[in-house]
Amino acid sequence: MGQLVYIKAKPGTEKDLNKKLKKVKIGYEFTTAKMNQDWLDDINTNPKAHQRHLKPEDRDLTMEELKSIFPRWTNEGLLDFDVAFGRTSDAEAKKLAEFIVANKDSLEHIKGGDSYLERFEFTPEQIEVIKSLNQPEPEPEMLPVEEQTNPDLQSGLFLCKSWGLEPFWVVFGNVERPSFLKVKKYKDDLYNNLYRDKKGLAYMLIPLLPINNRQVEFVKEVYEHAASLGLRENFNFIIPLIYGLDLVNLNEVAANYKETYTPEELQDRFKRVFQMTSSIYPYNGSYGFTWRDDKKRFVPTGGKSMQINTRCSILTALARAIGGKYAAVITSELTGSRYVEFEFK
Repeated sequence: MGQLVYIKAKPGTEKDLNKKLKKVKIGYEFTTAKMNQDWLDDINTNPKAHQRHLKPEDRDLTMEELKSIFPRWTNEGLLDFDVAFGRTSDAEAKKLAEFIVANKDSLEHIKGGDSYLERFEFTPEQIEVIKSLNQPEPEPEMLPVEEQTNPDLQSGLFLCKSWGLEPFWVVFGNVERPSFLKVKKYKDDLYNNLYRDKKGLAYMLIPLLPINNRQVEFVKEVYEHAASLGLRENFNFIIPLIYGLDLVNLNEVAANYKETYTPEELQDRFKRVFQMTSSIYPYNGSYGFTWRDDKKRFVPTGGKSMQINTRCSILTALARAIGGKYAAVITSELTGSRYVEFEFK
């Protein structure tokens, strides 16, 4: 993790301070109400907005919802920068210190000032001003020992790609909406670190599917919130795979997959879903699944549970997305039986 330094402006000074930052060519800004409103308007009105998926289908996203999803980036009057691992250069650190001294009367406080002072060299005046504005973080209160948790997971339901560099696992948990699993040591959850397994992978907890008549709305809300936390999987892939909700119009789903995934990613998902399915429902087994070239789809060979029906639909859509040639090659490789391209066309 990096070490963030937070500078809080006094109310009403953000606009003027941003002009000064721009004038001295410092590439940071204090968040303003207008920035938040422009962001919200973009989500609600721009079909190509990066966070368009956050907009509910039947209404606009509200400012309260935006702030609850992105509390750090919507905190009005706040500027932050990372001083760890060279993310802030010496030149930037010096400019920021000069800015702090010049505008100290417009600043409410600084948090993380100790780390800032430790990593760079400053003039005596700069040190004095930064220290005077610094608001030390209180020592976090520990949970009672019996309430502390240290998970030991090494795999999950599916290893998902994310907007970051590393993928993460999704697992079911006792949560109301998606959230990342943490090592519980402190009462204030902000101080608790994300749990990472031996490979350094994080785990996203997702809620169980409720038994009611709101399942469609529920999974959409789950997906939207998971996406806001970094999930980068196709809705028609990950939601049916996790919750066992069957697909309709497989040709449309296949086309949708091709819009989201690269050919290599499609092949990877076909292999992984095939292997996940065959570990529970043996391929060509009495209560398994098989490819029917007359139907041009994977079908159950025994009892038709919701899970096996859904897995067969996902595999069929993936096979159509990757094309007959690769579907035949991968199926042959995974089953030890020979399949040829025309069987999948």
